[in-house]
Amino acid sequence: MARILVLDDDAALVELVETVVEESGHSAIAAVAIEDVPQDIEVDLVMTDLIPMKAYRREAAKAWVEQLRDRYRAPVVVMTAHRAALAEPDALGAEAVVAKPFDIDALAERVEALLARTYIRNTP
Repeated sequence: MARILVLDDDAALVELVETVVEESGHSAIAAVAIEDVPQDIEVDLVMTDLIPMKAYRREAAKAWVEQLRDRYRAPVVVMTAHRAALAEPDALGAEAVVAKPFDIDALAERVEALLARTYIRNTP
């Protein structure tokens, strides 16, 4: 079982993704702002929107992904509706970029595939 941080400024989307994560057999830590996430938690994966940005800017998006990876030492999946971000997913530095709106089953499969490729800490 993986511990997955779900971070998005849309509370309804956070609740939806949290449900998908938990129905997939994983543990979800959900928040609408990074300030709501405890500093010392350990997670296996971060799923996030580009929260700090109302308009897409490549360097700011890349910095957000790097900040999350450095803070949680985990792979990052970006969920976004920013067309420019979707046009250049490799520029963000995330392990995956998922377009909003997304198919729930496809999202669950993408997460499972990513978790299968990465190290998952053993949790009690």
